Amino acid sequence: MLLKAAIRLMLLFTVFTHVFVPAAYAQDEAAKTFSTEQLDQMLAPVALYPDELLANVLMAATYPLDVVQAARWRKEAANKKLTGDALAKALEPKAWDPSVKALTQFPEVIETMSDKLDWTQSLGDAFLAQEDDVFARVQFLRQKAEAAGNLKSNKQQTVKRETNTETRTEYIVIQPASPQYVYVPVYQPTVVYGPWWYPAYPPYYWNYYPGATFVNGLYWGAGFAVANQIWGWNNFNWRGGHIDIDVNRYNNININRPPINNNRWEHNAAHRGAVPYRDKTTREKYAKNDKLRDKNKDFSGFDKGGLDKGGLDKTRDVDRVKDKLGDGGGDKFKDKAGGISGDNFKDKAGDRTGDKLKDKGGDRVGDKARDKSIDRPATKDLKAKAPTRAPPKVASKPAAKALDVKPKAQVQKHADRGGASRAAARSHPQARAGGGGGGAKRGGGGGGRRR
Repeated sequence: MLLKAAIRLMLLFTVFTHVFVPAAYAQDEAAKTFSTEQLDQMLAPVALYPDELLANVLMAATYPLDVVQAARWRKEAANKKLTGDALAKALEPKAWDPSVKALTQFPEVIETMSDKLDWTQSLGDAFLAQEDDVFARVQFLRQKAEAAGNLKSNKQQTVKRETNTETRTEYIVIQPASPQYVYVPVYQPTVVYGPWWYPAYPPYYWNYYPGATFVNGLYWGAGFAVANQIWGWNNFNWRGGHIDIDVNRYNNININRPPINNNRWEHNAAHRGAVPYRDKTTREKYAKNDKLRDKNKDFSGFDKGGLDKGGLDKTRDVDRVKDKLGDGGGDKFKDKAGGISGDNFKDKAGDRTGDKLKDKGGDRVGDKARDKSIDRPATKDLKAKAPTRAPPKVASKPAAKALDVKPKAQVQKHADRGGASRAAARSHPQARAGGGGGGAKRGGGGGGRRR
């Protein structure tokens, strides 16, 4: 009996572990915005960035519109050569998020984020919805690079392992070798990490800089001198699983917005502008800030005049983001990343902005012109009388009042009678002599009516 009971228990346990546990795991995975394969794919080109640079990339990716505007501003001739204090001073009037301002020190980085908006949008969405997963996959990728012998300390960076005493897990920290200069590594993921483990999800990678040196599988360009006014205000808290913020320094950079008082980074929906959130959970989390976004739209990509202080057309920026993340860029990323795209961007950022422009642009003027023209009464009448159903069948015999039409037989009868009268008149002696008979009088009278 005991043996049979034990066998039954083993069978029940086998069924449970093979049916119910995988089903629960599958549901949990389906609830996630991005799969592990997709996270590794999108994080591959930036996971080996120094911690502070990577933190700024992740935060800035949640504000795609700010990224687009900052990248274009940086390309302008007057701003290309700005560095250090001069760059920080020029950025003061800008209302971009501090993470975006920090990235203007690395033109290639912010320009790549602007050019590859589909990737940027997805990276930001992943960071908002799956912060813990993003942290875990960054560490996984760093461990793969270290195991392949391609992540080491050198004159550009310092690489070290630290241990979380609470969880007894190790994590890899990457910091600049010199606090005054930050070097940005560029690498081929399939070389640095070793053979790629998800063939269906090939990793993204950026081109290396011209003239860069190749060290341990990574390309290194010249270091960037950082401006203290817009740098050094955040760092990864690998133990806590979030990004820490120096509140005072952040508020000094973020002078065009209300100050913060939380030393843990939180996404600010007011900076999001017209860009929607990808998944339902994230939308609901930040929906409470929708009113705040409307109140602060002057700072989130929609100045009242359509131009910011630097003369940038922000509505045009929304259209560009729509083009990239709607049907164009989103589909490209979806094809390559197996379903990653900003699917809802077109609905919110595109159509809403289009309607806004339509109201303020030519259609409105055209409507006013039409309203004042002679077509206005006709248009109004047409709307009032427009049929909502198929028109009724036309009667076979029209009403006499509507159309003055006589039956064919009646018309022929009158014609025959008229012909007979004319023939009789011609045969009458007085008519032939041009006398003033009755027929002649009727003719004369008719001539008078024609005059």
